[in-house]
Amino acid sequence: MLRRLAWTSVPSASFSADGLDDIVARAGRNNERHHVSGVMLFTGARFLGVLEGAEWDLANLWRKLARDERHQDLRRIGDVLCGERWFPTWTMLRTDSAAVRAQIESLRSPQAPGPAAWADAVHPITLRVRHPAPRPDQRLESLRRAKARAGP
Repeated sequence: MLRRLAWTSVPSASFSADGLDDIVARAGRNNERHHVSGVMLFTGARFLGVLEGAEWDLANLWRKLARDERHQDLRRIGDVLCGERWFPTWTMLRTDSAAVRAQIESLRSPQAPGPAAWADAVHPITLRVRHPAPRPDQRLESLRRAKARAGP
């Protein structure tokens, strides 16, 4: 059965953001071998992860995460059966968005959404980072290009 597991943690003092590319590459290889997909988001202050795969594989990954000294205050925020994958490939997203940081922090709070509602809170965060709204200067440039293509 396909499961979806969501978690969040705080980087430990021993964690170095310089090693993120190595972590992502190793996780990608391991996840591919075990048919696990998902996303890991790092804000610089928090991790948010969503893993999808067989129950046995996710249980093993959770145990590995719990022993990983780069994480502290690891919290499982959701664990459900799912019919299809949100993330068919493994992805690492990085963001410095204050809004995303605040949303992840709210998932860690005692008032966080319950088991039935966590997916409604987590999925939009990952979509927002993968498809961020264009900055005002990008929108202006886009309008200029469209105008130039249209001609006089």
